Amino acid sequence: MSLDHSNTVLLVTGGTRGIGLATALAYARYGAKAILTYRWGTADEAQIRQAFRDVGGPEPWLVEADVANKEETDSLAARIAERYGKVDVFVSNASMALLVKSLDDYSERGLYQRFRASAWPTFEYLLALRKHTTRFPRHAIIMSSDGPDRYTNAYDFVAASKAVLETLMRYVQFRVREEPVNINVIRSRAIRTESFDSTFGGEFYGFLRRFVDDEWFMTCNEVAEAALALGSGFFDAVRGQVITVDRGATFSDGISHLYSEREKRGL
Repeated sequence: MSLDHSNTVLLVTGGTRGIGLATALAYARYGAKAILTYRWGTADEAQIRQAFRDVGGPEPWLVEADVANKEETDSLAARIAERYGKVDVFVSNASMALLVKSLDDYSERGLYQRFRASAWPTFEYLLALRKHTTRFPRHAIIMSSDGPDRYTNAYDFVAASKAVLETLMRYVQFRVREEPVNINVIRSRAIRTESFDSTFGGEFYGFLRRFVDDEWFMTCNEVAEAALALGSGFFDAVRGQVITVDRGATFSDGISHLYSEREKRGL
């Protein structure tokens, strides 16, 4: 497969680390001009620029912007329109977690805050880009997780926001079906990133490793390659889909699998 993204403008929210950075580097390797957003204090700009040089990609444009701030989103879309006139691939990766330890942590305000910070910004970006560049990106790729379908400790509100995001994505794709835009979601199982540790803590990782090998975890690069494929043009018949990237492990991951490995794991 031959890819040429030298004319591609890529926008990745939360693009300075983890899955977002890996995705930006995957596209940059083929010549894409990357715009990466981040929140104040979360990016080592020198290190990020060096990573792009290492893959032979163009210098990235790093922009401090809070995805939950409508004014900052609109301002960024206007600046992108002035500088590039378009966005070809939009990767919605930024998300914020509010952990729920018990039913006492449930609140209407907390739930709405998660929707505002983790579900709605994707569509706010799409609308702002169409407003300022006069069209949607050719490809919109939304990062999600298997949280809506699998219990994960303290993940209640995050999982709910992911479910809302995925449902809205399907409806938006239907409503813009006459326009040249492909909107899809990528779900991944757990990836050992800074976000994973800050969300679940190192103690959880240590406990989990009693039952699974390191290979159980996905990698940022695997998810990034899936995102690269969706924005390549080869998958344009795929629209409005939720695609799970897990090496097929969700099928076998369960109590029966643990039982089959009980001797190996000393259970």
